[in-house]
Amino acid sequence: MLLPETFSGNVGTQERSVGEISAFRRLEGRVDEPKPDSPFVFSDPTVYHNARLSKSLSSNGSAALAREWLRQCSSHKACSLAKMLVTPDHGYPTRLIDVGGEQEEHSRLRLVITERLGTKPEYLTLSHCWGGAKILRLLLGNIGDFERQIPFDHLPQTFRDAAKITRQLGHRHIWIDSLCIIQDSKSDWRTESKIMGDIYANSVCTISALTARSSAEGCFAEGPAGDERNPLAFRICNLPHGLHVDCPRRLGTALRLDRAPLPLHTRAWVLQERILAPRALYYGAWGLAWECVECSATEGVPWGEASPFSPKASFLGICIRAGGTSEVLSPEEAAAVFSAWLDVRAAYTGCNLTYFDDRLVAVSSLVKRIEKLTSWKSLWGMWEERLLQELLWFVDQPSHRPHTNEYLAPTWSWAGIQGRVFEETAVAFGTGNGRGNLPTWIGQVVGTGMDAQGRGYVRLRAAVRGVVRRSHPGGHLVDKDRDGYAVASWAADTVEESTGAELAAGEELCCLLLSRSSDQTQDPALDLGLVIRRNATGEAVRIGRFWQSRGDHRPLFPDEITESDMEEVLIV
Repeated sequence: MLLPETFSGNVGTQERSVGEISAFRRLEGRVDEPKPDSPFVFSDPTVYHNARLSKSLSSNGSAALAREWLRQCSSHKACSLAKMLVTPDHGYPTRLIDVGGEQEEHSRLRLVITERLGTKPEYLTLSHCWGGAKILRLLLGNIGDFERQIPFDHLPQTFRDAAKITRQLGHRHIWIDSLCIIQDSKSDWRTESKIMGDIYANSVCTISALTARSSAEGCFAEGPAGDERNPLAFRICNLPHGLHVDCPRRLGTALRLDRAPLPLHTRAWVLQERILAPRALYYGAWGLAWECVECSATEGVPWGEASPFSPKASFLGICIRAGGTSEVLSPEEAAAVFSAWLDVRAAYTGCNLTYFDDRLVAVSSLVKRIEKLTSWKSLWGMWEERLLQELLWFVDQPSHRPHTNEYLAPTWSWAGIQGRVFEETAVAFGTGNGRGNLPTWIGQVVGTGMDAQGRGYVRLRAAVRGVVRRSHPGGHLVDKDRDGYAVASWAADTVEESTGAELAAGEELCCLLLSRSSDQTQDPALDLGLVIRRNATGEAVRIGRFWQSRGDHRPLFPDEITESDMEEVLIV
C-alpha cells in the first residue's frame, strides 16, 4: 500500500475502527508480534504506541517507554548476574551532577562531592562525542562556582538533554566526564580515568547520544538527510480480508547499533563504556533504542530480543559463565575469555583517540575485569600467560607509531601502533587451518621487565635466521647465508618500515620463529614469527611479522629445529 507523504487520517470500516495513521516522523523496519518469552512484557501497548507516535524523543511518550524498559530490566536473569561482577564500593565517582527533581527548575544544576552526601545515590552516566567546539568544563578555578550552580545556558545541548532525560527517568544525579573530572589537573585526570570503566559499570544506565557528532547537537537531534526519515508513524492497522498495514522502520527486529556511520561508536573511550555499563539508552536521529546484557529493543520492537553478538552481551556473558563455575578457569573457559578479549581489542583498536597517550588507559577497565576473572597479568596490553602467542599480533595494514608525551609501550606491544590489531587465528585458538593443524611453539619467553631507561622488554629464546630485505616495498626476505635461496613473506608494522626510503636494499634483519603448525592434514604447515632489527648493543626492536608455508621448496627454517638454531634475543 502506497500513501502520499501528506496523508493524515483514520483507516476504518463500517464494523470497527482499526487504526490511525498520522503524519509525524518515521521509523524503519518491520514490526512483528511479541513472543511469549519476550524480554519485555507490556500489559498496556499504549506505552510503546505513544513512543512511536511522538514527534520528538524528548516527549513524555519516549520517556515512558524508557522508564518501562529500565523497570523491567531489573528482573532479567542475565542482568542480575552481571551486577554481581561489579564491586559497588570500587570505582564510585568522586563528583556527580545534581540535576534536581522532576518538577524543579531546569537550570538548577550543581556539582556535588559524593563523599559529603552520606549515602551514595544512584546515578546515570553520559556517553557522547565531544566534537571540536569548546565546551563548559570543570576546572580548578570554577569548582566552587559549580558547587553553587552550573550555568545551564552555557551548557552544550547534549548536556541539557541528558539532564532532562535523567529527571524523566526518575533520577537526580548524572556523571558527565567534562563536568566531573577536573580538566586542567593531571593528577585528578589520572585518578578518575583509571576508574572510568567502573564508573559506568556502577551506574544505573548510560545515556548515549549515538548520532550526535559533537556535544552541541544534543540527544534529540534530527537526522540531516531527508531520505533517512519517514513522515509516517502510526499504529499498526489490521484491515478486513487479512490486509495488514505496516510502515518501514529505521530499526527493525535486529538492533543494528554497529552499522556505519555512528559517530559515538568511532570513539575508543566509548567501547568500554558501552560494554561495562549495565544498560544503555540510545538516542539517535532514527529513534530510541535499548541495550542490556539480556536483550536489545527499539521503538519498533519494544518487547526486545536477545542480542548475543553485541559487545556487551558477548563480553559480559562470557564473564558471567566463566566467573560462575569455580575459582580456577577450565582451559575452555580461559580460551573463551581470551577470544572475547581479542574481539574487544580488534574493535577498540579500530576506533579513534584524540590523544594517543590514552591508548592503554582507555581500555584499562576492561583489562582489569579480565585480570580479576582470570588472575592473568597484563603487560602493555598483552597477557603474560599467553605472551608467546600474543606477540604474533598484526595490523590490518601498515600504520604509524604516533609520538607520545610519555613512554607508552615497547615495540613488541600492539599498544604503540595506530591501527586495527588482529591475532593469527591458528595461533590464538590452536585450531590451525580449522581441521586439526595445531601449532607447536618453537619459541620460549625467558623473562620480561623494564630496563634502566624505563622501557619494557621481553627476552625470548627462539630459532633465529638472518635475512636480507628485498628492495621493493613489501618485498620478501631472503636468507642471507644461502645466496637468496630461502624466501619468506612478511608485513611491516608501520608505513615507515614498509616504504621508507632509508631502508635500502640489502638491509640485514632477523626472523624469529615462534610457532609452527604441525602437518596433520593435506594443507602445508605454516611457520610464523617476528621480524626484528638489531642494534650495535645487541638489543632488538620489532618491525613486523613473517610467515612461510612449509610446503615451499625453499624453507627458511629446517624441518628439525636443533639447539644450534636457538638464540636468546632481547626485544625492547
